[in-house]
Amino acid sequence: MPSRLILLPLLLLIPACTGWPPGWQRAKRLPTADGLSGAWMGTWRSTPSGHTGKLRCAVFPKSPTAWEYRYRATWAKILCAGFPVTCTASPQPDGSIRLTGSRDLGPLFGGIFTHTGTVTGDQLHATYQSTADHGTLTLQRLAPR
Repeated sequence: MPSRLILLPLLLLIPACTGWPPGWQRAKRLPTADGLSGAWMGTWRSTPSGHTGKLRCAVFPKSPTAWEYRYRATWAKILCAGFPVTCTASPQPDGSIRLTGSRDLGPLFGGIFTHTGTVTGDQLHATYQSTADHGTLTLQRLAPR
């Protein structure tokens, strides 16, 4: 019986483990004039464990100061999960854009997830933190196609 309890959640994740966040194809076509919208690819790295994986993100404007970041991360080369986070963006004097966002993932998936980062050109560097983990995100925006 305990093995069924472990197997069921894994089976539910497998069909959704495509590695592509919702809206990925549309995000790849978005113009990047706002400095944030579009498709982004990169990696995440856990500071405590050193674990790392691929990270993809589809970014869409929600309002003049808010964007939805739809993350999809992989780990252990076969597992993946994703979730959206609404971020506020603040242009900085040096031309970069400062991002902040958070989302409650629930106690099973790490509690409150927060991230803060900076977009400079087509590069995004951020830190993330939750009850379960903390680390860094590094992404590069893909050119629109």
